[in-house]
Amino acid sequence: MLQAAAAAAATVGSLHAWAGRAVAAADAASLLGGGAAQAASASSLLERQLDERLTEFTLPNGLRFLVFERRAAPIASFHIYADVGAFDEEDGQTGLAHLLEHMAFKGTPRIGSRDYRQEAPLLEALDETFYELQGAGSGPGAARLQQQLEALQRQAAALSVPNAYGALLQQEGGVGLNAATSHDATKYYVSLPANKAELWFAMEADRFQQPVFRELYSEKRVVLEERRLRVDNSPLGPFSEAFALASLSNNYRRPVIGYPEDIERLGRREVQAFFQRHYGPANLTIAVAGDVRPAEIRRLAEQYFGGWRSDAQPPSSCAGSSAYGVEALAAPLVPKEEWQYRAKSRAGPALMHAYYRPCVRHPDSLTLDLASDLLSGTRSSRLYRSLVLNNKALTAASYSSYPADKYPTTFSIYSIPPKGGSLDQLDSLVSAEVAALAESGPSAEELLRYKKGARMELLDALGSNTALAGALATYQALSGDWRAVLTDLQRIEALQPGEVRDACQRWLRPDNCFRGFVLPM
Repeated sequence: MLQAAAAAAATVGSLHAWAGRAVAAADAASLLGGGAAQAASASSLLERQLDERLTEFTLPNGLRFLVFERRAAPIASFHIYADVGAFDEEDGQTGLAHLLEHMAFKGTPRIGSRDYRQEAPLLEALDETFYELQGAGSGPGAARLQQQLEALQRQAAALSVPNAYGALLQQEGGVGLNAATSHDATKYYVSLPANKAELWFAMEADRFQQPVFRELYSEKRVVLEERRLRVDNSPLGPFSEAFALASLSNNYRRPVIGYPEDIERLGRREVQAFFQRHYGPANLTIAVAGDVRPAEIRRLAEQYFGGWRSDAQPPSSCAGSSAYGVEALAAPLVPKEEWQYRAKSRAGPALMHAYYRPCVRHPDSLTLDLASDLLSGTRSSRLYRSLVLNNKALTAASYSSYPADKYPTTFSIYSIPPKGGSLDQLDSLVSAEVAALAESGPSAEELLRYKKGARMELLDALGSNTALAGALATYQALSGDWRAVLTDLQRIEALQPGEVRDACQRWLRPDNCFRGFVLPM
């Protein structure tokens, strides 16, 4: 859990972190001013650029498209946001969303097979043998079934073309082809020469409407090895998983990569069922940014995706539910006196504070982002100045929403004491800094620095089609409207010290915190 914090923040991110990536870098120099007039100008310029260059449409099947024209170079970035992640997995099937992300690159009947008519019955025989082996356990016949499974895998492999999907895109100039799975979503993205837009549509429509989950059983070995490297062999990995189970009551308590025993049990039936349940057109948002014509993108969308029909479930959300109330937080159903977890680890000593907070669509979410930045966002932040510079901690980092934020989550702080330092003493020091912020809020200087930093962060991403496409798709999926980028920017600029203080008092309270003590071996 802890070792993945930075990666999780980059993958999911808070809403304000995406703000403003929808204008060209050349347009953005005027956004750097520090006062209200410059802030209003920034928002106005952003809104004008979006209105002029962004086209949105939704196909009758519910598939949403956002298209941003930027003709600076003959390239385009394509980003698919699938509103499904590890949070949506059923008990006993952890790791399924991540495994499906791997399988999405294995091709279709037309891509990745030397002869699909011969390959298809072999894949069916593989599945039958796998489930028969699952039922046999360690009993009589298990060894024979294992040999049969391996023989079928070899036969099927001889008919497949490894990495055919990626190789075809790269051959046509594709760069940055990748995907990422979090608790909240799965994202697929690539950049291509703009004149290859139809190739992208043809390939994506093929893999989302006719996927072939070939190489499944060998790919599970890849995922299990990935888990061993990232979790089992990581000094903090086992503690992180145990802490998540102890401190969280919703599905954020389970690892995205899954538990090994669950991964071992997964077969093609489970993968296919999960895909059919969650991968429908109404659960996807597609953003395209670059040298494209909206009318042509719409024509291609209707041609390649217009006939897609699906019985997939609509995506879930915490919006409009009791998730805005304290009763819906992710706190465990145990007495608060038991809100701590202690265990030995090779990563010890270390300390974790997990304050329970509402989901990203709660009005306090942006304010908590600001609070996190004030605590550890820069070298001038409070935890760094008071603890790290004074040798009271080796590190102290806060995360405004961990491990994700679509549902009620935590505001987390991870810290390490200096050599010979006490965890209990570090606990008191970190808690005191949080309490000070909750008591008085930020200073005027801190608030101004944060607002300017938000605009700087915004500016850094303005020239990237990849970041722009990701921002548009993410905002649309999380907020229900990409225009929330504008209102979020305005809200950030309008934040007052008292609002930050009040939000900290609501959520960053000592009696709303679960502590994790990583003890040395």
